[in-house]
Amino acid sequence: MDKRYKHIELFAGCGGMSLGLDAAGFDLYFANELSPMAGETFAFNILDEDLNKKAEQGEVAGKVKWINSNFAENDLSSRLRENPFLAKNGPFSDISTLQDIKGKLLIGDIDDLLIFLNGKPDIVQQIREDSIDLLSGGPPCQSFSLAGRRQKNDHKNQLPLSFAKIAGLIRPKVVLLENVKGITSPFIEEGNKYYAWLEVSKAFVLEGFVPVCMMLNSKYFGVAQNRPRFILFAFRHDVFLELLNKYKSNVLLEFSAQFYQKVVENKDKLEEITVKDFSYTDIESAPELFDGVILPKIRNNQGQFVSANEAIGDIRRTNITYSGSKVTRGYGHNLNETFKYKKSGDFEIKNHDPRKHTFDVKARFRFYQVINEFQNGLKKGAVDLFTGKPVSAETSEKLMAEFQNYSLYFKQNGDEVYKIPRNIEEVKKLVESIPTKKHSQRALFEYEPAPAQLTIPDDICHYHMETLRTMTVREMARFQSFPDWFEFRSKVTTGGESRKFEVPQYTQVGNAVPPLLALQLGEVVYSLLTE
Repeated sequence: MDKRYKHIELFAGCGGMSLGLDAAGFDLYFANELSPMAGETFAFNILDEDLNKKAEQGEVAGKVKWINSNFAENDLSSRLRENPFLAKNGPFSDISTLQDIKGKLLIGDIDDLLIFLNGKPDIVQQIREDSIDLLSGGPPCQSFSLAGRRQKNDHKNQLPLSFAKIAGLIRPKVVLLENVKGITSPFIEEGNKYYAWLEVSKAFVLEGFVPVCMMLNSKYFGVAQNRPRFILFAFRHDVFLELLNKYKSNVLLEFSAQFYQKVVENKDKLEEITVKDFSYTDIESAPELFDGVILPKIRNNQGQFVSANEAIGDIRRTNITYSGSKVTRGYGHNLNETFKYKKSGDFEIKNHDPRKHTFDVKARFRFYQVINEFQNGLKKGAVDLFTGKPVSAETSEKLMAEFQNYSLYFKQNGDEVYKIPRNIEEVKKLVESIPTKKHSQRALFEYEPAPAQLTIPDDICHYHMETLRTMTVREMARFQSFPDWFEFRSKVTTGGESRKFEVPQYTQVGNAVPPLLALQLGEVVYSLLTE
């Protein structure tokens, strides 16, 4: 790879997108992230700066700057634990020139970054002259609408517009937006139906970009997770025209060109442009279009998806220390080879500390593991039994026949033991003694990719009978395709009122763009830019 392109990352999180794009050939020009907790992880892995160590030594950050803060630059400890929503009106700011921005991670609200850029046309011009190739990010936009009120009391629903406006300011050649599948579901506002993905597409057209939209799933790209995601490529109009000239018969580009023209011609009546005028390409219904030309190339088809066992089976035990040099095969090894460790020597695999569980929790986890094996609709009967719903005598008999093939987790004479239940009444007595309100809990399927819902650590338990616990941060990171050297920083988890603004390790992992997916999206953009 001879040429390297320039990349700006908004909504950077802990660094999953940036890690993948770096491997695809993009150098980070600057990044922006709201949360200082996620920013600490980003700085440690992407910028090689240990903010916690600097805070302990009373030093200031070198590669991380705060757009606004209530704390001075030399009070790094307080900055790392600051509520970012209260930092907006803080009296301290670290940025005033391009040198304060270039190569840095900027902690703070994207709207404050936009205000700064709007007030510094000379800096914007310098950034334009540096010719940014790619602007990427994943803003929350489930209820975003250009035509409607955009629920102005919800700050998050303004963020896509800020993202688009920054694109309009700095004029990158390509924009890459990642979001959850929910962006494609309609929402109702003042009696009208809106589609956030369509509204966001219009917003980028208004800034001079032509969108190409897709719905894909990370499991098709080698990630050990069933993770549907909406992706938007938006090409600056002049760049798009070059692509259209090169790929004259490409239906995706032609369709996007028509949509762009319609939005431009109907700026004053955007509400009349509906889903009938534009659509996204779904990998489930049109896999042939994911060929690596405009859309990323499918790497794993049905029967080739990476399973939970392949992803984390080699690090199942948590009472030993693993080193990178010992991961010599399989999925973990492939990740470590794809995203190379840039420091000399070996590394210890961190973030693999298990959470402690009571007997009740472990007994529930074993129950979930066992019923994952049930066939012919019996799993539903087992769930009904667990939740106290009526179960017929016939179903109870069939359930007992299944339970006699597995050991459940019991308390016996003061000890915790595995044993095969003697009858259905013993199973009923067990489940009645371990009730829970968390009916979203379940066990991983050993030979299937992990589910997408990994931000809440209590929801998913391990698939192995000797491992009655939730996932460690490291296992979650494996599912998300992070290499083993990537270390997650700040608090492991949080709760209470702190949930509203803290982004602990589990949330950092769950919210991240899988680096392996980012790599393959980046490779497509790299190829198009090179051509």
